[in-house]
Amino acid sequence: MAENPFGDDTETTDDTRRYMVLIAASQDNLALVQQIHKNIQNEVDKKAFAIWVDSRGIGIVVETGLVAAEIQKAALAVDAKIGLGNLRGFLIVEIGADWATHKDAKTEHWMASHVGNPRAAPPRKSRRR
Repeated sequence: MAENPFGDDTETTDDTRRYMVLIAASQDNLALVQQIHKNIQNEVDKKAFAIWVDSRGIGIVVETGLVAAEIQKAALAVDAKIGLGNLRGFLIVEIGADWATHKDAKTEHWMASHVGNPRAAPPRKSRRR
């Protein structure tokens, strides 16, 4: 396994999967975004980290033995005062072997160290018109 630039020296087991959790709020609701991130760190993966956060959304990388439905249940257990009324979108995607990102991005380093190198593009014949 490649050296992890985030300092996480634990190796994943066969029953651990990697996910990207994407959340969008319908209006500026930083409290909702923060609560979901905190829930994931407390109930799913203490080392989960946000790739980006703004007042309307968050993208979180998670490693866990839980399935997506369990991650969703834990993440969306929010305080009634905050509520889920401003939640516009919620998506959990398992991270697989084929991926792409900007060169030298935070995500590139995480994916390379946790998932491995992306699949190489096969040689293709050029199409002429």
